[in-house]
Amino acid sequence: MVMKKVIIFSLSIFLLSILLAGCGTDDNSLNTENNRIGIDKITHDITQQEVNRITEERTKEITEKITNQMGGSIDTAPDCDRTPTKRQFASEPYYTGPLIDTHFHMPVTSEMVSNIAIQAGFEDMPHIGKIPTSKIICQMEKEGITKTFGFFMAPNRLLSQSVSNVKEIDQKYPGKIVSFFQSPLPLQQLFPDASEVNSVFTNNPGLYEGMGEVRFDFNGAQNDMPDGKYELEMYGLSDQHNLIVQLHPAKGQAEILKQVLEKYPHVIFLVHLMKDEQPEMIKLLETHDNMYYSLDAELNYIYGYQTIQNNNGPTKEEYVSFTKKNFDRLLDETLDRWKPVIEQHPDKFTWGTDRWFTWHFDEDVGALLEEFGRSFIGKLDPVVQEKFAYKNAEEMLAKR
Repeated sequence: MVMKKVIIFSLSIFLLSILLAGCGTDDNSLNTENNRIGIDKITHDITQQEVNRITEERTKEITEKITNQMGGSIDTAPDCDRTPTKRQFASEPYYTGPLIDTHFHMPVTSEMVSNIAIQAGFEDMPHIGKIPTSKIICQMEKEGITKTFGFFMAPNRLLSQSVSNVKEIDQKYPGKIVSFFQSPLPLQQLFPDASEVNSVFTNNPGLYEGMGEVRFDFNGAQNDMPDGKYELEMYGLSDQHNLIVQLHPAKGQAEILKQVLEKYPHVIFLVHLMKDEQPEMIKLLETHDNMYYSLDAELNYIYGYQTIQNNNGPTKEEYVSFTKKNFDRLLDETLDRWKPVIEQHPDKFTWGTDRWFTWHFDEDVGALLEEFGRSFIGKLDPVVQEKFAYKNAEEMLAKR
């Protein structure tokens, strides 16, 4: 962080010298008209006040550009409005208590990582230059979310940068983000070595409380298996460092998941999106004390999982329109599918959103995610509501 400030300060001084010397710049993103301003024009046609104005604007441009390239940790979010959004639907009863979001993809640490991921086939990969952490914290407070299980991607070539970002967030917003170390699946060439990961955990005790999301069902990619060599090494490290593991199995992997649960009985596994294998998932919950289930994307359909969406990932506009038009219907169908299961296993389920894409961080989307979630929770048995909303998540953290 200190080095970054030194670099940015040095660039600012360098920029000022360029302006006063009348030199140009190779940065295409800067104003070309200003680049052509020479020393004579500054001297004769522009006041010192104008020089200061141009210098400030150009310095800000370079600072923002370098910040995005190096990690984007400068907080540029607007002032936070924590006023709760007015409800749009009249569902009753309605849960109004605390929430813990147990599935949340944090923006990656740099534009470079974002671009690599998108070029590799990811539909979207926001970075913290676009979605500052202060915006996320503000939105959490607005939605009544006290804590979030945040997944921080950690590619091998930018490992120290990722760890520094987690440290900075932990220091600035203590207790708000439960940090999960996430290898960049399915980009195996960017995996950090197990020895490097172990060093991160050893040298930063308590910084990370989880590992994952570890996902095995990417479309159009070569996926690892839940019992792959690298994954087993990561589970072993999770056991050694008392970390929760978040897993996203592919269809047909229930038996492999069972073997993993039994091989690491002291590791808490938080599983999600076994939407096509609910009976198998329920059996695993019943027979393995170290497995929990996060109900997130299956609850709110932000990836197009609802039948009439035909598994098409919607845009923000499509999602908002679809949800508003079908709010009551979606709520009834979700309750039919999940209310009996949650009430039969009240200590095993947690609430989440699975935010990831850029539009998932939009305030209109967040308001719908919150209202749908609270409407759903309000229909559960009162003795179960707080467990599902936040207490089971707290129990997982206490047990790890």
